[in-house]
Amino acid sequence: MSPKELKDRTALFARRVIEFCAPLFDRAVTCSIADQLLRAGTAVNANYGSAQCARSPAEFVAKLGLVVDDVNEAKGWLELIRDSGLVADSEELQWLVIESLELTKILVRSYGTAKKNQERRKRMKR
Repeated sequence: MSPKELKDRTALFARRVIEFCAPLFDRAVTCSIADQLLRAGTAVNANYGSAQCARSPAEFVAKLGLVVDDVNEAKGWLELIRDSGLVADSEELQWLVIESLELTKILVRSYGTAKKNQERRKRMKR
């Protein structure tokens, strides 16, 4: 997957998280969880974009690590929403959970590769 394709995918995820969270702010019991999900789900896209503009390989690895944290947090909130029954199971919730799992796998793999490349560059300089 190219960086552009991954950026597009994180943007779509963020937009769908926004749409999913909007009605959750109407209920006190879901408001706090919606806020956390909204922050994490949109940060995936924002921080991935920031990583793409990194000024060095080390900065790229650090920022990509933040993206991994963000998507994993979003996945956790989505699973909590699904498993607690706070929201009726829907196709949208299912899509978001599946997409968060897939993005987590992709981003963890990308982070691992970037980290290995960074370590290899350090060894080559010695």
